[in-house]
Amino acid sequence: MPEKLRVAHVLPAYGERGVNLLGGGERYALNLARHLTTECDVTFVTFGPRHAESELYGMRHVVLPSLSGPPDNPFPRTSFLWLRHFDLIHAHQLRTAATSMLTVTCAAIRKPLVATDLGGGGRSLMFRLRLHRLIPRFVMISRFSLGLLPASAQRRATAVNGGVDLELFTASDAPRQRRVVLVGRIMPHKGINYLIEAAGADIPVVIAGRVSDAGYYARLLKMSESRPVRFVLDPTDNQVRELYATSAVTVSASVYRDLDGGSWPTSELLGLTLLESMAMGTPVVCTAVGGMPEYVVDGKTGFIVPPNDSAAIKASIRRILDDPALGRSMGRAGHQHVQQYSWQAVAARVYNEYERLLGR
Repeated sequence: MPEKLRVAHVLPAYGERGVNLLGGGERYALNLARHLTTECDVTFVTFGPRHAESELYGMRHVVLPSLSGPPDNPFPRTSFLWLRHFDLIHAHQLRTAATSMLTVTCAAIRKPLVATDLGGGGRSLMFRLRLHRLIPRFVMISRFSLGLLPASAQRRATAVNGGVDLELFTASDAPRQRRVVLVGRIMPHKGINYLIEAAGADIPVVIAGRVSDAGYYARLLKMSESRPVRFVLDPTDNQVRELYATSAVTVSASVYRDLDGGSWPTSELLGLTLLESMAMGTPVVCTAVGGMPEYVVDGKTGFIVPPNDSAAIKASIRRILDDPALGRSMGRAGHQHVQQYSWQAVAARVYNEYERLLGR
């Protein structure tokens, strides 16, 4: 029996314990890596204040020392040369210092490299120096994210689509409350202010997520005065599942341009919360932003509305709240629709890309 491929997944996330799952993108990298362990010998690499090794979901977890900087763009204080012992390297997040350094190292030691953009990071040399020319294969999470690559890189790219844990997020028979939930980091490009405007004084809303922008959070609190809006900060997985299961609608109101005019061209490359919600039988309303429209069947599993449009969000929410039969029908359709996005299926597609790159 042939030996498993030795693959290192490198995620530029910084934390005291080396794992800092900031949002859906980081969870995507972790879930993909852990579901590849059936076919590969996987080492999961993150960053922290000092070197450490442990076991994580059946994988070897290596923490590389780095300067903290932004938590989603740490600056490594170590060489990547030790990665020569692997058959293949899979780098996550293109716009990071770590992936730029890794790209140059892999080219120098002639080590096969696969890259996946998850929409995070910030300042780096990847596009300024056109380092993407050195990456032999891109595995992207949506057609939208693939389209953001330079034309030359798109010819070396494929979209394997999103993934959802269908064992963790299952259809629920729990009674639905006349309530809307939004799950995501609290930051301007999530468009939470448009949902609060849409809900007004009569539609209860729960916002569940981590505060990534304290100023924006303060503005949302001000907007929410005298309105039925509740914030659940740093929710656990169990809390998120309960909110999906007991809410009538899940909303993702993300935008390309926020209320202050800030630009977010890589907003919502996937929209993982929509997949999780539909898996639990909860209809969704999302904006036509990023990759989200690729995963929602408009009028069947939910509704797709223009971004920055509170009135359109409100109208779609009300259609579902005022017609429970429609909500149940959409919930059933959504649950069935996302069965094709299991992590096992995504991991199999990614493994096929590994074999193509290695010429197997």
